[in-house]
Amino acid sequence: MQCILWDRRIVGRMLDHLGVPTPRRVEASRDGGPRIPEGFREHVEGRLGFELPQNVPPAKVQLREDGNAIIVDGVVIEKPFVEKPVSGEDHDVYVYFRDGKGGRKLFRKVGNQSSELDPELIAPRTDKSYIYEEFIDVDNAEDIKVYTVGPGYTHAETRKSPVVDGVVRRNTEGKEIRFITRLTDEEKDYAAKICQGFGQKVCGFDLLRCGNGAKSLVIDVNGWSFVKGNESYYDKAADVLLDISKRLMASPLRALSISEQAKTPEAPSWKLKANVTVFRHADRTPKQKLKYNFPITEPWAQPFVRLLNGEREEIILREREQLETIAAAIEEAKSLGAIGEDLGKLSALNGALFKKIDLPGTKAQLKPGYKKDKSAGTRKLEKLVLVLKWGGEFTHAARYQSRDLGENMRRDISIMNKDCLNNVRIYTSSERRVTASAEIFAAALLTPSPAQQQQQQQQQMSSGLGLNVPPSPGFGASQYTTGGPNVASPTTVSSQIKEQEKHRIIDKIQQRWCCNDEPFLFRERWEKLFEDFCDVKPEKFDPSRISELYDTLKYCALHHRTFLFTVFGESLEAESIEPKDKESPPPKRKLHELYSRAKALFDLVAPQEYGIEPWEKEEIGVLTSLPLLRKIIEDLETARNSGDCSLNLYFTKESHIHTLLNLVLASGLPIANPRIPELDYCSHLTFELYERGTATSKSDREFAIKLSLSEGAHSSNVLDSAIDARHALNVQGRKRLTSHLAYSLVIEKLSKHFSRVPDVGFPAEPQTTIAHGFTGVRNRAGDASEDISTWVYDPSGGQRQ
Repeated sequence: MQCILWDRRIVGRMLDHLGVPTPRRVEASRDGGPRIPEGFREHVEGRLGFELPQNVPPAKVQLREDGNAIIVDGVVIEKPFVEKPVSGEDHDVYVYFRDGKGGRKLFRKVGNQSSELDPELIAPRTDKSYIYEEFIDVDNAEDIKVYTVGPGYTHAETRKSPVVDGVVRRNTEGKEIRFITRLTDEEKDYAAKICQGFGQKVCGFDLLRCGNGAKSLVIDVNGWSFVKGNESYYDKAADVLLDISKRLMASPLRALSISEQAKTPEAPSWKLKANVTVFRHADRTPKQKLKYNFPITEPWAQPFVRLLNGEREEIILREREQLETIAAAIEEAKSLGAIGEDLGKLSALNGALFKKIDLPGTKAQLKPGYKKDKSAGTRKLEKLVLVLKWGGEFTHAARYQSRDLGENMRRDISIMNKDCLNNVRIYTSSERRVTASAEIFAAALLTPSPAQQQQQQQQQMSSGLGLNVPPSPGFGASQYTTGGPNVASPTTVSSQIKEQEKHRIIDKIQQRWCCNDEPFLFRERWEKLFEDFCDVKPEKFDPSRISELYDTLKYCALHHRTFLFTVFGESLEAESIEPKDKESPPPKRKLHELYSRAKALFDLVAPQEYGIEPWEKEEIGVLTSLPLLRKIIEDLETARNSGDCSLNLYFTKESHIHTLLNLVLASGLPIANPRIPELDYCSHLTFELYERGTATSKSDREFAIKLSLSEGAHSSNVLDSAIDARHALNVQGRKRLTSHLAYSLVIEKLSKHFSRVPDVGFPAEPQTTIAHGFTGVRNRAGDASEDISTWVYDPSGGQRQ
């Protein structure tokens, strides 16, 4: 029966016969009518239940005088209309617009292009047979790809319609970005009819929704098709095949019909009851800092002591007026006799402060250290540390990542259990990049507007840790700076590039700069890295600088790729790395070489920042993320014991998601893959609570927890990743850490960490803040290292609890 899909005229007649709605259409045949391979006509007509026309006379086709309609044998189709070749293998489909505004030519995807605008496309083609359909104004500028495995199972995905702008959105693996969607009962009925009527158990077809979901129309049937890159689809397909096999084994003499297969009841399946997810914030600018220790016994250090203003805990200065008090303290310290090396440090601090005072994210931390006087029962100031920090700010790419992540989660939760969206709590730590990620995510998750979504799709995009864990013995600097016989060390590569950069006119390489960056900041950032890697003795090399090198490489590759490649002497052209002939030298690959070595070193060093030995990882996890783990378990227990579904989301920084994952790995749960990937921006760890059972009694219901992890907006080679003006990598899907585990087992294993420190939960009387549609609650986290803001969705849009 696959042969009937080769002619769109037969497909249309078959859909009409099955009662599946399609757009209004008219056929303009010039080849005698639908063609069936010799010997198949009788079989096909018997399957269809009607005869196919033969020897159809050529259609009379004309364009109406005003040019806004086509007339085929007296039937009028108004513009805009769609012109399709009758051959199912011909994908050159044209859309004609009204009032002489041209049209759009659709074709098989070529790279990232699926259609192009043609202002001269006015008159329809006359070279062969065509079908003319009414153009459907679809919901959300999306079409739907539907896949069946037998009449009882369907999988559906939405994608951006090629009619919008012809640009194919792809992920970092080069695959088209699609989103799983739920079909209505009526659409599932269409799928079953198509599967049975066309004789295609494994079948794909295209669907359009219009009128805000009020109407669905099938526009094409593709036949044998599979879903790409979705494990749940293949799991379900395997279940269907297994079920068929079991039943055939039970009755080996009789094959079951498709209708009998569809009527077989399925065992109760797991249903999502609660989702608890911890997110790392979205993309940020590189973080940089300068650190100064003041000898408080020196008279010239007293102006900095007075900046504490009597406070005994760390204070943070952010505003310009506050930062200017540091500059005043520096001048006073100079006048009080600071000399030699101390004077040089003060001058360097003043220079850095002057340059960075107006940059977003610039702040100073004053950290006093006290020694307890046991005899007097008081504490005496022993040391004072000033840390000047800048960078680490939310980027424009982060806005897209946060928005897309929120939209994707809404789609997923709507499919798994949309009731969870009626009970949402969002928590965020106090860093600005974290709260900004949470705000944009929340808006996309909780308040979607179809009109806004369509506008966003069509518009053109324009635009730590408190402990210092030392390296293990024998883990020396020489291990970081040596390479193979044919690969230069990072020191050599960086030295060569530093020399080359000096001869560039850096302010003319790249005209537009984003993220409040400028050429002098780029140069300053890299010169500091050159100093750390090139101008240091091997025994004094600091392995922690590897993370900053890798972070800076990724940031520049996404936001300033033109400048980065030019400075490193590489071409942005997608050329082969092989020489064109034997005598030609190979292209310069210094940047790629540096990146590959920085990535290898980062993968080695970064996981050890949060502990080297297993007991260290657990100890640091307890000190950093135990309050968060307590809250997660509390959320799961609350959801299990209540009748409501819930969605609890936590936004935090890198150190907390790393250490939380270390606690999970140390708990003894059967983890599918205990190797931790690189946890990039928007990485997230998910705890899903499921229930199943048909009885209403709580004692008869079964509960399970499933853990999964996403590595976030990550690419294995960011230098060669395809990016647009958003400068944003797509967030990777979640990968399973565990199967469905018994609820009691998971709670028992995770709770074993609680005995390590006393319970320091969340206070009972939070302070209320925030925003339209949300209730803001500021709670104090157990380890007192950061504030937690809670946003509770309020559908009324104004009520505050």
